[in-house]
Amino acid sequence: MDRMTREQPLSRQEKVKIVSSLLKQAPPEEFCEAFSDLRLLVGDDSLMCQEAASLCALHNKLHFTPVKRKECEVLLTRHNELEEKHFLDSQRQVSFKFDHLRKEASEFQAHPQEDEKGEAWRRALYESLKAYVSSHYPGGICSVFIKDTAIRKILIACIAGRLHRPSAFWNGLWKSEWTFTLTPTSTSTQVTGTIMVQAHYFEDGNIHLTVCKDVAESLPVTTETQTSQDFVKLLEDADNQFQDGLMEEYRRMSDTHLKAFRRQLPITHSMINWEKIVTAKIAFTTHTSEELPISPFKIPSKSTSSVFNITLAWNRNMTVAGDYCVKQSHCFKPPNLIPLKRMGRFTME
Repeated sequence: MDRMTREQPLSRQEKVKIVSSLLKQAPPEEFCEAFSDLRLLVGDDSLMCQEAASLCALHNKLHFTPVKRKECEVLLTRHNELEEKHFLDSQRQVSFKFDHLRKEASEFQAHPQEDEKGEAWRRALYESLKAYVSSHYPGGICSVFIKDTAIRKILIACIAGRLHRPSAFWNGLWKSEWTFTLTPTSTSTQVTGTIMVQAHYFEDGNIHLTVCKDVAESLPVTTETQTSQDFVKLLEDADNQFQDGLMEEYRRMSDTHLKAFRRQLPITHSMINWEKIVTAKIAFTTHTSEELPISPFKIPSKSTSSVFNITLAWNRNMTVAGDYCVKQSHCFKPPNLIPLKRMGRFTME
């Protein structure tokens, strides 16, 4: 009964749940690749197309996908979404429609801000933030949005810097989101922010890195210009602390967690010196077959031993070709293998 249950095909609802979960985990700039792979595995185009639009929209907003056009330059976020598929560029005061699957913007329309005082705060913050992003994030984009209520103004700053290197088998995204509130009587405010780094390396494996840090700091409120400059200084300090902590954690991982995967050095704490190892000889009985079997042997040592697997193969010219694999975690100079043509024998120097 258990075997029959396991072999039953997945229902449509189960497929939707699995596909949605996997696509939500797609790394930055890799949604289309993940979608194409899943489409081949699932084999149900109607199901994939049904889920693609909503999940792609979620992916673009979650990863602050940039829109760069002569009409606008803005990040797609949940803060500037006007309605389904329509977004606002507060800096240029235009709205537009965005096709999430094709990543195309269209239907640009004027969208002026009504609150002049709030717009003055937003523009001052944007100018200070843009200068910081230009000097610290190559190719990065920032966007500042404002939400007005009857008694307060909420300013939201978003930053995204990304590197897309599929030819080098890696992609990365550094993004942050910052929020603070202003009231008519404010002399200080609380800034809350989230810094996130995501990286994906997929040449010799499949490694995903996601690091996130929450920040909460007090910010004095004076004039638009001074408050914006103080905010950028606060943001820069938080970025520097986050980066320093991340690099320190890398060093700690190399000395602890990654070290546990490596074979330790001998008791002498020095690498094997192959030049001083006594010459080892391996004799093989000549076979008439085209290829000789694998022959493992050990080199004795007081402190350690290394195992070699050597495969010998005869060619038509009666010479010997050898391939060897050394099972040793530390770097060393491998021995020189000298084929003796007539005897079918290897010596080591």
